[in-house]
Amino acid sequence: MAFDIRYAGLAGNDYERLIAEYPKLDGVGHYEFCPTCSKTGTYLWKGIVYECDCETQFALYKHYLAAGVGVPYQRLSWTDWEGDPEVCQAVQTYVNTPGYIKRGKGLFFWGEFGRGKTMLGMLVIKELVKRGMSCYATTYPDTVKAFTAGWDDVEDKRWFERKFKTSDVLLLDDLGKEHWGKSSLPQTTFDNLIRARVQAGRPTLITTNMEPSTIRAAYGPSAMSLINEQSIPFEFSEGENFHEKVEARDRLEIINGEDRPIV
Repeated sequence: MAFDIRYAGLAGNDYERLIAEYPKLDGVGHYEFCPTCSKTGTYLWKGIVYECDCETQFALYKHYLAAGVGVPYQRLSWTDWEGDPEVCQAVQTYVNTPGYIKRGKGLFFWGEFGRGKTMLGMLVIKELVKRGMSCYATTYPDTVKAFTAGWDDVEDKRWFERKFKTSDVLLLDDLGKEHWGKSSLPQTTFDNLIRARVQAGRPTLITTNMEPSTIRAAYGPSAMSLINEQSIPFEFSEGENFHEKVEARDRLEIINGEDRPIV
């Protein structure tokens, strides 16, 4: 039977963690809450009034949050990409070619700030979540924090192992933004995590503003070698700032009273 996200439950203690961060979801379902139409039954999008599929909108909202996909990215689709169309097409081909995931091949996005690296990574995670895969998107600074939280708490340690080490696909966003002074913790954590996932054949998606040579110097040649071995690289060095376009577009949609559906 094909996977249907409307009937899928959350794994492990994801529900408890979700409720702790979003208390309004405690004990409610799509009959009581809809993140798109607010239970009015309809929403306006691109000048057209649509009947809302509250069940699907709620399920996507819940599962995306549990997978670390923030609310702004939940409503974006491939058609919102405004960068190099060949890059977008190549990433879609990656998603739609099962062999890449099966062989543990990830993606490595590097380049200038605001070029849409995070967006494409989130779109990949969303597509795979909708296909029933266990995925998690997080920043690398939060990865280090989650790892250290497990030093004193068994449940936190188990959660780190499940979400970071054994998720089918992991998105590490903003590699290089952590600041730990002279501590080697970020470097050793990254090396151990990447090594564990490569050995298990689990793909990792990485985004960074750092050049590969800088990553090699910061995290060691061994980690960079693993990235090169098991990742398809994409450089983001041209184009307009995506964040500025998103802000202008969102402002116009709000003025027009439109609600983007979760996709």
